[in-house]
Amino acid sequence: MPRLTIRPDLRSAYGRCLDALLPRHCVLCGLPGGPCNLCADCGADLPRPGEVCAACALPAGSGATTLCGQCLRKPPAWERVEAALAYRFPVDRLVCRFKFGRDFACGYMLGCEMVDAIRAAGMPKPDALVPVPLHRLRHVSRTFNQAHLLARQVGRALGLPVHGSLLRRVRRTRAQTGLDATDRKRNTRGAFRCTRQAGRVLAGCHVALVDDVMTTGATLFECTLTLRRAGVARVSLWVAARAPAH
Repeated sequence: MPRLTIRPDLRSAYGRCLDALLPRHCVLCGLPGGPCNLCADCGADLPRPGEVCAACALPAGSGATTLCGQCLRKPPAWERVEAALAYRFPVDRLVCRFKFGRDFACGYMLGCEMVDAIRAAGMPKPDALVPVPLHRLRHVSRTFNQAHLLARQVGRALGLPVHGSLLRRVRRTRAQTGLDATDRKRNTRGAFRCTRQAGRVLAGCHVALVDDVMTTGATLFECTLTLRRAGVARVSLWVAARAPAH
């Protein structure tokens, strides 16, 4: 059965009608919010990364195009990181409400912040977006993959295709919360695999991996290696929030 598609102008008109019937409210203060579920005052107060290393999105001290000492000594597997927000209050609460509380208004707000940050960075567009996958059992229990929802929103806004089935998590790992960097690497090692189709679709491409939060980067590192083995030429990381260094 052919997939139903809605013209962008009709989708926009439909959205305006919904906003008129059901006005949006700010996910933080509850007052009337804008199209991204956030009022102007709360949006201005959100913690943002500031001047960070282009390769790890941690403070670099002298400009966003500068690499920090750690990345100069040991360049990461990916090309660069674009993080919309800093993972501290209230962003940490918003992510948890989205991820564990099924608060999709928070997820939409985080996706809007990602789109704004990517546009402001002025980076060359990748050829495709690939969300970090969940294991099928965790996907069933949660009923959705937060990274896939963010990737779809960003892809729609920027006109980029999203390939949500080419990278798979083939081993159910422990939750990363509470693990140090070494244990996180061990926990995710060998947990991902690309499908055979990925080599045909993504070979030689520039791919942006999409996730909600980057902490130590262990999961994103393993995903990057898996994509590179499938023939992807360049990998960038696009995340809603970057956690501080442990």
